[in-house]
Amino acid sequence: MKATETNVLNFIGGFDKVFIIPPFQRNYEWEKEQCSELFDDIIKAYKNKKAHYLGNVVYYVGKNNGASYNEYILVDGQQRVTTILLLLCALRDSITTESTINSVNKRYLMNDTNDNRFRVRLKQTSYDSQSFMSIIDKTPIQNEDNNVVKNYYEFKKLIESSNVDPVDLYEAVPRLEIVEVNLQIEDNLEAIQTVFEKINSTGKALSPADLIRNYLLLANTSAEQERLYEDYWVKIEQMVSNDNITRFSRDFLVMNIFDDVPEKQIYKTFKEHFTQKGALHIDILRDMYKYSKFFAWAKFEKCPNKEINRHLQILNFLKTEDVFPLYIYLLAELYDINVSELTKIFRLLSDFMLRYRIVAPSGGGGALRAVVQQLLEGLSSNVIKLTYDDILFELSNSATPSGRFPSDEEFKSVLMESVNTNYARVVLLKIEEHERKNIPVPLDKVTIEHLMPQTLSDWWINNLGGKEESERIYENYINCIGNLSPISQGYNSSNSNKPWSEKVKHIKDVQFVVTSQIANNNNWKEDDIMRRNEDISTRACEATISPLDRTRKYQTKNSSSEFEAGIYPVSDTSTSMNGVKPNAIVYKFDIIKVSTWKEFFCKICELVYDYDKILFEKIVSQNNIHKATSTKNYPEKDPIISMDTYKLVSANPIGRTGYFSEGTISSTRARVYAKQLLDIYGLTDKFAVAIGEE
Repeated sequence: MKATETNVLNFIGGFDKVFIIPPFQRNYEWEKEQCSELFDDIIKAYKNKKAHYLGNVVYYVGKNNGASYNEYILVDGQQRVTTILLLLCALRDSITTESTINSVNKRYLMNDTNDNRFRVRLKQTSYDSQSFMSIIDKTPIQNEDNNVVKNYYEFKKLIESSNVDPVDLYEAVPRLEIVEVNLQIEDNLEAIQTVFEKINSTGKALSPADLIRNYLLLANTSAEQERLYEDYWVKIEQMVSNDNITRFSRDFLVMNIFDDVPEKQIYKTFKEHFTQKGALHIDILRDMYKYSKFFAWAKFEKCPNKEINRHLQILNFLKTEDVFPLYIYLLAELYDINVSELTKIFRLLSDFMLRYRIVAPSGGGGALRAVVQQLLEGLSSNVIKLTYDDILFELSNSATPSGRFPSDEEFKSVLMESVNTNYARVVLLKIEEHERKNIPVPLDKVTIEHLMPQTLSDWWINNLGGKEESERIYENYINCIGNLSPISQGYNSSNSNKPWSEKVKHIKDVQFVVTSQIANNNNWKEDDIMRRNEDISTRACEATISPLDRTRKYQTKNSSSEFEAGIYPVSDTSTSMNGVKPNAIVYKFDIIKVSTWKEFFCKICELVYDYDKILFEKIVSQNNIHKATSTKNYPEKDPIISMDTYKLVSANPIGRTGYFSEGTISSTRARVYAKQLLDIYGLTDKFAVAIGEE
């Protein structure tokens, strides 16, 4: 590396230089404000005859040079160099002396050659190239809506309004000083990339995709950079879209390392892995281009096979981005070989994810990614065969409880208790398609109707047995699968709150059999909901693939059963704890005895109240912890913690705080609400729960 102090015109001038902005660098981004500041510096330099430091320009000399010209490939400083050349163009076009105009052109803007590679002193990125060339050559400008053109015009206005002779301004430009840094690193492009990373770590943050692109496209010559950019990177961007490049790069990396990668570590891990592997950049780009098509199929639901595409739509609806590396791998490896087997596998994945999302609504994250990564590693190493049967076996025997394939019993239990209406939409449509073999209806064309309405009218309160009884029934069944049914968007939502005799007239005409069957009910009371709850949850198990019987033990210490009693972090709300009860809360070095999940939640509330009373009062006043319903606290959501007992179906006192917690919550919801509360306090990682078998 060689650093030299010089003025900007000495650096740009001469007859042997062509400056190259690599095709993967950012477009020209300087705006009027920065140009005005630079112009003010020139005015000051003109008036006080003093030098002004402009900054560093970092470059390396390319390998593909002409007989008389060298390529200076810019690593840092392209914004400054572009701006100086635009200023020189504006000065040239404001000067009337022909000899000075020719001097500007020949010394700083153009080279005396017919070789288009070297004719213009600075080769711009493709986005700015045409506008920049038009300014250099004084030809009509086709696109005036970019910063190159805007700043050229801005400089012309500044020159005109300065009341300083343009020739005098031109002669003041050499007072702008820079430090030119020639990296002088022969054949060591990795070292150049390291310099690039350090330079850009202090400026506008580059995305992981920016850094990966620069790393992969770094080459000895501008021609090679251009080829890699046009042949691979542009096509990858077109396939997955710019907004998804970082996400796709992460998925591609996971497919290679079979491990989780936080976003801040994507580039670092990417570079370390492929450098250690000794992979050629062109080979990495070829692989990324290959897999980008399948990422696009999954992301944008563009698979040519309609049945697979239907499963991809469901998987995206269920928000399964963490599983994308597996989808990409499966599509790439099996689509052209055995599409029928691939279709079975994707149906399995959509059923697995549906059950997983319903049974572990707060799950996913690390547990789900671990399942995917183990599958990918096994498939890539041929330890797991690329078949439906082998993948079903692996999903049925996940290493940890939090990543397991929910059983029929677990699936049915949660469906009968409470289910997210979006997930219920998928469940009910799967039943419809499984039983009727109907043409699938797009998910976005279907909504979910609460048969017992979300807001109870006087008729519904009386129908359900009066105020107290209706509140109990509502609390227990409002979001159970038996009270939910699919309807088309043509259904008038004003029917929802009508008496059953009116509502059922419209229900019987709904296109979905799973809904129209309800018209056989003369009323809709607790017994009716319970019967349908049992019926629909059973049919849901039949309509979706169930896991195989487990033949492997979970990977836990001294595990002798599927669920091992012990200490679990409160942050783990995805592990099913149906059939178990808490014995104690573990906080710092304290063991606080509890015997029920409701007591567990109350005690958590009491502990954080003592930790920070003001924050607790704020959480309650803002109703940060609440249900999805609005029956006791209309129009706001029903609280889980309150001083007003009338806002709760059943009020449990929280120690001596004066607050009460909702007493009708399930064990699952108690854990979720406790985590939400601790998350706000930032104490989640400091709490654990000791559990044992009931």
